[in-house]
Amino acid sequence: MSEPRVVHLASGDRWAGAEVATWHLLSALAASGECRVGALVLNPGELAERLADAGVEVRVVPEAGRRFRSLLAEVRPLLADADLVHAHRYKENLLAARSSRPWLATQHGRPERFPGLAGMRMVAYTGVDLWTKRRAARRVIAVSTEVEAWLARRVGASRVTRIWNGIVDPAPRVAPPDWAQRPRRVGVLGRLDPVKGIDLAVDAVARCPELELEVVGDGPLRAVLEQRAAASGAAARIRFVGFEADPLPRLAQWRALLVPSLHEGNPIGVIESLALGTPVLAADLPGVAEILGDRPAGWLQRDRDADAWAAALLHVTADPAAGGRASAAARVRYCEAFTAARAARETAALYREVLAEASARPARRWAKRAR
Repeated sequence: MSEPRVVHLASGDRWAGAEVATWHLLSALAASGECRVGALVLNPGELAERLADAGVEVRVVPEAGRRFRSLLAEVRPLLADADLVHAHRYKENLLAARSSRPWLATQHGRPERFPGLAGMRMVAYTGVDLWTKRRAARRVIAVSTEVEAWLARRVGASRVTRIWNGIVDPAPRVAPPDWAQRPRRVGVLGRLDPVKGIDLAVDAVARCPELELEVVGDGPLRAVLEQRAAASGAAARIRFVGFEADPLPRLAQWRALLVPSLHEGNPIGVIESLALGTPVLAADLPGVAEILGDRPAGWLQRDRDADAWAAALLHVTADPAAGGRASAAARVRYCEAFTAARAARETAALYREVLAEASARPARRWAKRAR
């Protein structure tokens, strides 16, 4: 019997945590030989290009300016030979549900909260998405225990499986230096959005004259954060790098990754940091705490006060012995829990389980009635 063909449905409209996680997973699945993996991507860009470079069969079906019915009419025939469809976001879940193929989804994090009309739209999108998963998805993968619990209350615990993200080891390519040889520099990775809390990192580093901060990412708050850094008098030490498709060479030079977010699921940046031996100083978030585990690979800060973060930064970055131990523990934690090979094995095992279930118990014919 040939290996099952699994087609991933992904937006690819940005290059952020969910897209990076998807790329790592598909690259590892393709290398494992446990399934024939393909991708149907709704936007040209970094994700589609990287998947193709990894040897994944990629088809781009541009969604821009199209109604859902038109998009479905093109997508559905392209999924006809898939044994299983794996979807990654709201629209992709709806397309999968209407494909007439068995499907599962990944919930990459809890929905973000937005003010005003944007928040009302997000509530509506989330309601439709959860209804679709509850009615039609064979399984929903949760990337953390927190997301698993959130999903279980909304789609049913029996439908939810937790699989942590994993990444292909970047250390051979990047060759990070020993922790003590790195400059007195820390950094932030992420979109410059309110949920990332980057203002706290700016304020904390401004209170540490011997430290530099690099902010890697872009977003609507960039100008506000640049003004904040200038007003603090620390603009010369706080650099806004902008978006970088490959920030890992920078990450490998930092003494710590800062994660001052208000919420995170199973953040890829933290996993990348561990793989490069860069300790993590983070807000006390369940998703980050779960990644760090019992290893002394980082520090969790409950207080969101800038003075408390500045004191923690001075402690974290100044002691070569403590920093070296944390760096080594970070690398061990990555190797034992967050490799792409481990994520691919667990995901492939779930595929086999879902396909066996679909063979024994076909799905309700909702997709055909909804034509």
